[in-house]
Amino acid sequence: MIYIIIFLSLVLLLLFLIPIKVKMYYEFAEKSRYKVTITYLFGLIKKEIDSTRKENIDKEVDDEFNIKGNHKSYVQYIIDKGHIKKMDFKVNIGFEDPSLLGMSFGIVWAIVNVVLSYILRNKDINKIEEKDIQINPLFNMDIFEMFFLCIINVNLVYIIIAYIRTLKEIREGGESIARTSNRRINENYNE
Repeated sequence: MIYIIIFLSLVLLLLFLIPIKVKMYYEFAEKSRYKVTITYLFGLIKKEIDSTRKENIDKEVDDEFNIKGNHKSYVQYIIDKGHIKKMDFKVNIGFEDPSLLGMSFGIVWAIVNVVLSYILRNKDINKIEEKDIQINPLFNMDIFEMFFLCIINVNLVYIIIAYIRTLKEIREGGESIARTSNRRINENYNE
């Protein structure tokens, strides 16, 4: 009996250490399309969220994300603990007027740099194996296209930790460092 318990605990430990592969794809050309693929156990378990499948997406999103609160810190925790294998970001921008194109080209570069520096603030961009960031100006045509592909490997342990923190925050009803709204120096009203 003890050997079965030890074996099961080792199997669970091994399952926690196998990374999860998250592949995010976003395209904005004529209309917006996205696809998120989550793969575990080297492809045996696979979940895919696609924007072209519209019938049940809104209901699923409402059911899964009906929790009130801001969970950006947990998503950032998962990104910080993960390993970014590939990042492709391509923007094609074009205007008929070259001066307008020059200004918008600079603004788009500034926005891309701010967003990427915020997302990758604890990462070294040189450690990303495959990266391709392009912003292409197209003269004499009015066009805006954006393509984004990111592949992140994360251990299951970090996702479970973020999920437990989220559940703890929901159960307690606030952030871990939140204070009451009516605090005074003299809380017992003694004068």
